[in-house]
Amino acid sequence: MKKFMDALSNILLTVSGILFFIIFAVLIVNIICRSFLNFSLLWATDFCTLCICWMLAFGMSVGIYKKGHLSVEFIRDKFPKMVVWILNIVLSILTTAFFVMLIFTGWSTALNKMNIVFTTLRWPMGYSFMALPVFAFFSTIFMLYRMGLILMHKD
Repeated sequence: MKKFMDALSNILLTVSGILFFIIFAVLIVNIICRSFLNFSLLWATDFCTLCICWMLAFGMSVGIYKKGHLSVEFIRDKFPKMVVWILNIVLSILTTAFFVMLIFTGWSTALNKMNIVFTTLRWPMGYSFMALPVFAFFSTIFMLYRMGLILMHKD
């Protein structure tokens, strides 16, 4: 199972890196066009907004898997191991419940935003909001895996 989770996180991280490169390239081309060719790529802002949403969704879900988020460990380390174990289980359940809820509310929000379009691209804005339930879905998978490790005392 760990190999699958590592492979999934590597794929998500790679896609996030590719999106970052695309954002960087589009912005550089837009700067060159604006500075030297006297025209601007009007669609660049909308396109980069869309890419940023997806880049963050994939990257943040990998952060959940790799525990790359901020945590206050010096307080946790003051408790006995059994209390820390129970707190980890409770917090994992609450976090997973939040992500599951976010799947459904994010999906609903994305569907509601499909009627609004980006100014220059004329694509539905719901495509950028769709990154939210995708982030929540991958984060739920990673949290369930982490919960299994906690329950087996391997985390």
